[in-house]
Amino acid sequence: MKRQSSVDMINANDQISRLPDEVLHKILSKLSIQEAVRTSVLSCRWVDLWKEMPHLFLDLRKLAKFRTLLPHVINDHRGGHLERCTIYYYSYQCKNRMVDAWIRSLIHVKHIKHLTLINYLCPFRPNTKPVTLDLPPNSFSHPYLKSLHLGRYHIKTPLSFNNCGNLMNLELTGILAEAGVFNAVLMSCPSLEVLVVIINCDKGRGLLKIENRNLKFLYLSCYKIDGVEVSTPNVDILSIGSLWCERENVVFEHPRLQFHRNYWTTGKIYAHTSYSISCPDQVYLYIYINFFCMPLSQEFLSEFSSMSVSVDLANTKQVEMLHEVLAAWRGEMEELEVLFKKCNAPSAEVETSIGRTKKQFWEVNKPFSDVNFTAYTVWLSDFSGSKQEIAFASWLITQGMVIKTMLIKPSSSFSSKKLEIEGAMANLKELPKGHSELDIIMA
Repeated sequence: MKRQSSVDMINANDQISRLPDEVLHKILSKLSIQEAVRTSVLSCRWVDLWKEMPHLFLDLRKLAKFRTLLPHVINDHRGGHLERCTIYYYSYQCKNRMVDAWIRSLIHVKHIKHLTLINYLCPFRPNTKPVTLDLPPNSFSHPYLKSLHLGRYHIKTPLSFNNCGNLMNLELTGILAEAGVFNAVLMSCPSLEVLVVIINCDKGRGLLKIENRNLKFLYLSCYKIDGVEVSTPNVDILSIGSLWCERENVVFEHPRLQFHRNYWTTGKIYAHTSYSISCPDQVYLYIYINFFCMPLSQEFLSEFSSMSVSVDLANTKQVEMLHEVLAAWRGEMEELEVLFKKCNAPSAEVETSIGRTKKQFWEVNKPFSDVNFTAYTVWLSDFSGSKQEIAFASWLITQGMVIKTMLIKPSSSFSSKKLEIEGAMANLKELPKGHSELDIIMA
């Protein structure tokens, strides 16, 4: 009876086990996979909790006995609850087609929705060869799989990507393959909305072709390639890290991104992002979380890169999205171009996600006060002298966001608004400058 009384007391004091599964899953997500599995011995309440975790993160580089742990984790997990799986490993750790087995089990048995496989070269084994993915046809074709990220692989054939109309997000980072293989892979994924391509063309020759009407976001870095042809009529964000080919061999067709500045005019040594703020919220949310807020973004939102962005300053949502992008930038940007759109957006107020009405963005005191972003040069294109444009330019100047030069390019209707624009220019030049050497020039 004493023993039973002690058990009852322990159960009564175990407030954590009384929490909902969703909360306990969040707790488990903060643990390593080994620690999460060990919680199954705590009590009957915890036996199966780890098996229903929506996200499995396995860093095999830190595991000595991964050969016995990983099959156990994948096989015992209840796949119906598995949203995302991320696996990091050294290439020497996985032999005898182990990666093939992971992919087959996670995609076709557990019905994973988001899969990330990153192969690392071990710094202590410099002669280790990169892993070659030689998978059966249709390996990545499953209606549940929506997002795939492969890092540091050699892909010899595109057959594993056959019939991948299911994929909406594809990231190929540090991939080695022939240009024809890349083209076939991309042609097999017609539903993509997000595409990240960081590739090195095998044999150093070939023309990369990207044709997709659904793409909203495209990041491109190509090495050892002859040329690039891109036709993406609905893309809202195009980011270029590096293109190792001549300018005349690069063709872009993206009517939404009409900027005066770009990767070529700002200089090939700078990564460049072109962003037309108009994409749907759900697509933007994925882009914002995965590319502006995560470490991956530092490769193309890096110091001394450049960006062109078009925004309707009368649209509160678009201005807030611009604020979030600038706030996510770290360090100094070489050049920023802001092209002012005139969409005549109606709303002066917007409804927040929690149901409270928020004042118009421009009425908030110092809306960019939390932004650490700075740029050496800022272009303000299609400037018409509106109150919003003057307010935006004033904040850039007084808060020290522009280091060297602000160039203001008047709108096409400059002749009809000449006095307004010249008056705005005079007022801007009288403002206290965050940088004493700043020049404000009409371009």
